[in-house]
Amino acid sequence: MKTYPNSSYADNAQYWLGEANYVSRKYRSALREFKRVIEGHPDSPKIGDAMLKLGFTYYELKQYGKSRKMLEKVVRQFPKSTVSRLAQTRLNRMKTAGKK
Repeated sequence: MKTYPNSSYADNAQYWLGEANYVSRKYRSALREFKRVIEGHPDSPKIGDAMLKLGFTYYELKQYGKSRKMLEKVVRQFPKSTVSRLAQTRLNRMKTAGKK
């Protein structure tokens, strides 16, 4: 990212930095990286994935309101997609668990 910030792969690299932090349970760092995808690459095909993982990351940080809002946004913006289905599954699970 530092060497080639304008590369055609920059959005993808940024997303995977977020993913690496997420699976390592470094949620604050993951949050920052997923936000960078959304803010820095608004036309990226990774936007839906980054938004979904942002919702998941907020959930892990117990910020359930922010999680719900982001996941609902994914469902609205990407209907009939895999990210929408995954977001809806998490929203349903949150509702069942009483996480508002």
